[in-house]
Amino acid sequence: MKYTVVIIILILVACRTNPADLKSDLLMEQQMLKDSATNISQRVDGYLQNRVDANAELEKKQLAIVHARLITIQSALDSLVKIK
Repeated sequence: MKYTVVIIILILVACRTNPADLKSDLLMEQQMLKDSATNISQRVDGYLQNRVDANAELEKKQLAIVHARLITIQSALDSLVKIK
């Protein structure tokens, strides 16, 4: 995953993307994903309380995907700090 982030940043730098704009976009996406993770967690709790295990499992998988993307975004933000 680290290599993917580095490659993405190198491509963006090669395309002369403004790091400040990139950081702003990443922070905005990060906030949206955090909100989504909160909503998904609340839905999982509701499904578990109502004993709808199948839906809860699907939501847990979606939550795992959101968390993976959040980790990737944080790694990209950390890389941007190192570049400066």
